[in-house]
Amino acid sequence: MKFNKIPEETKEHIVAFTISGILIVLFYVLLNNLNTVSGVIGMIISAVSPFLIGLLFTFIMLPLRRLVENRLLKDSRLDAKAKRTISVLAAMITFILGITVFFVILIPQLADSIKVFMDSIGGYIRTIQGLISNLNDYNPEVADYLEKLVSTAGTTLSDWLAGAQGGMSRILNYGLGVARSVMNCFIGLIIAMYLLYDDERFKRQVKMVLFGYLNEKQASDILHLLRLIKETFNRFIFGKFIDSLIIGIICYVGCAVLRIPYAPLIAVVVGLTNMIPVFGPFIGAVPSIFILLIISPLKALEFGIFILVLQQLDGNLIGPYILGDAVGLPTLWVMFAIIVGGALFGVIGMFIGVPVFSVIFELTKERVGNNLSARKIDVDTK
Repeated sequence: MKFNKIPEETKEHIVAFTISGILIVLFYVLLNNLNTVSGVIGMIISAVSPFLIGLLFTFIMLPLRRLVENRLLKDSRLDAKAKRTISVLAAMITFILGITVFFVILIPQLADSIKVFMDSIGGYIRTIQGLISNLNDYNPEVADYLEKLVSTAGTTLSDWLAGAQGGMSRILNYGLGVARSVMNCFIGLIIAMYLLYDDERFKRQVKMVLFGYLNEKQASDILHLLRLIKETFNRFIFGKFIDSLIIGIICYVGCAVLRIPYAPLIAVVVGLTNMIPVFGPFIGAVPSIFILLIISPLKALEFGIFILVLQQLDGNLIGPYILGDAVGLPTLWVMFAIIVGGALFGVIGMFIGVPVFSVIFELTKERVGNNLSARKIDVDTK
């Protein structure tokens, strides 16, 4: 039987089954080669990291540029070129000053907290061993197991610290990594400056390439995808950054008022981990409570109550006000995106997995909705 004599409906089924089979095979291969795939993707991301950093800086500074250009300089007699130049410089200066203030004020306090904590590790380990010795009277087997676990952890931590302090190769690699990161950020800042100054030309060039090589429908679909990615990442990243910054500041002030040790260190941990949806607050709070529990159980209890109140405040007031429905994902799919993203790319994957999956979810919802409308199917009546 010739293929052109097969009914159209049968052809569609054959094509659908073929594509489904290919996707299943690809998914199976992906699952069995996660390390290889993530390694390749990691290499690609590392190669284009200056451009990604530049895009991130642009996302952060673009609202500042628009604020200066469209609000503060709106009634100015300056021409459009001068307004754009001033607004770009104002956005970049504000951004650089913010980063500088962060490093000048916070980093020294953070370094002092880390140093004090490192100097006190031996005492903390002895405190834990004393608690285990008291436990020995009630359950010797559990006490013996915990004793070995703490001893091993203490030895490993001491060896790591010794290596970090004395290993020239480790110090050299760390220095090269820092230098590479600084260079990437510098290049990213230059890229961001060009994008901020002439983002309209960049958008126009992208459209010219798309419509020049693709048909109108394909080009329009890609532009729709790019707009969706931009809007989703812009809402999520910028909103989550502001939200986490506020939470970090409130956490630092609260810890300082409660006289909780290592306030800068704990505030940074809580603020950074708050960038991760759903699991972030727990990831930041649990190790902090554990450290405080060793120093003072009362302080650990105070911090636990404080962080619980803070997270309720964030979840019910600060977060919804700043973010709204930033990604438009049900909680189940948010958790799925975090788990898969974390498995593939670690902590960064846990963060970017949510907006990436949100884009996929939105595109799928649009396609399914269009197909159902075209076939005049109402799922609620089935």
